[in-house]
Amino acid sequence: MLDLLDVFPVGAAGYFAAVLATIGLGLLVGTWFGRARWLIALGLVTAAALGIATVADSYDRVRGIDGNVTWAPADYRDLADRYENNFGDAVLDLRNVDFDKKDTQVTVAVNFGKATVVVPPNVDVTTVADVNAGDATVFGRRTGGLNGRQWENTDLGPDGRGGGTLRLLVHVNAGNLEVTR
Repeated sequence: MLDLLDVFPVGAAGYFAAVLATIGLGLLVGTWFGRARWLIALGLVTAAALGIATVADSYDRVRGIDGNVTWAPADYRDLADRYENNFGDAVLDLRNVDFDKKDTQVTVAVNFGKATVVVPPNVDVTTVADVNAGDATVFGRRTGGLNGRQWENTDLGPDGRGGGTLRLLVHVNAGNLEVTR
């Protein structure tokens, strides 16, 4: 009912859990009134379906996101430690985040596609870039090719030292990386 009213999203696993609870209640009642053995087989089938539905519901959280995606945290509290995308272009826009007097580390991982990170103008950024096959452009410095090596670049921004520090750990398997202000 809550799912249909858009109050609380319920996945397939939630429905199977409700059915399994009902079958369990039927088995309990059947212990006193008898003839509930057939519910055991139904309960086993429902339990198997619940396991499959649970794995299917959590699959997206385990594997990351596929397709083009833009992450734009509204403030420092919305900032995640890790951003991951398997296939497609990923943009991490950090311009709304205030890094002043904060020391932060963020990881971005893209398997196949382009990773773009846009940082605020005054944050001190140390980028550790690991691009295996493709080009990396970090604040105008470019490197690339196949089997690229990990390299580090520090940019203090137009204001020099100050404005908080951000350590970006970026891994791109096959594709391009761009870090800009």
